[in-house]
Amino acid sequence: VNNCLGASGVSRVERVTRLEDSAVMEPGAPQESVGVEGMANNLSAARESRKRAELDAQLLANRIALLKQEEEKAWRKIEETRKRATEVMTTRAANEEKFRAKEDFYRGKWESIRQAQAQNAYARDKGKAARDATRNALLEAKRAGVQACKRQSQEHLMSKKERESNERLGNQDRANYIKRNKDEGRRRMEAERAGKLDMFRSDYEARVGQEEMLRARTEALVSAMEKEEMELIQRLQNTQMMQRSAYDELEQALGQTAAPVSRRAIGKREEEDPPQAPGA
Repeated sequence: VNNCLGASGVSRVERVTRLEDSAVMEPGAPQESVGVEGMANNLSAARESRKRAELDAQLLANRIALLKQEEEKAWRKIEETRKRATEVMTTRAANEEKFRAKEDFYRGKWESIRQAQAQNAYARDKGKAARDATRNALLEAKRAGVQACKRQSQEHLMSKKERESNERLGNQDRANYIKRNKDEGRRRMEAERAGKLDMFRSDYEARVGQEEMLRARTEALVSAMEKEEMELIQRLQNTQMMQRSAYDELEQALGQTAAPVSRRAIGKREEEDPPQAPGA
């Protein structure tokens, strides 16, 4: 289509160009009928016609190219759709085949499960029967063991009671023996305590008598010492009075002029030989 359109457009342009050239260069044309201005107008009109024709041809070629592109796109989509449909059909067939294979697999598996369940049920029943028989045997053995344990417990209880009775008798004998020993020990301790108490009482009375004798002696000594102390105090007082009288007589004998000297001498003598206090 493009080729045909291009050829027709070129032929039309060539025809217009030839017409313009013949109109311009045609010999023998009457100069009075066609002027210069008319020739120029004709040339311009021819050129405008040629340009419009070329533009129409180009637009038409563009539209044709677009139509071809759309047609190609449509064919590509058709091919893609057909290819997709083929793929879908192929995938569907493969999925159906897989589904059938899966159904066959699960059917076989279910059959094997049912067979295994049947076998398990048979084995379970058989095991239950064996367990029941074992449990019954164990119950019988346990019952016999319980009876034996009861007999053994009764025998053990009788033996224990006899042993406890013998132990009580032995404990009673030991308790009586211990009690007798305690009573005898208590009597011996009381006798020893009484003897020690008598000894302590005698020693106490002797010590009390000795302390009383010492107290009487000490009191007599204190009384004698007190009497001696009173006598010494009285003698000291008498001596001091005699000393004072002697000082007075000496002062009178020395007179008034020698009074200060005598007083100083007396004072010095008193400092050298002060009077003794009572009890010193």
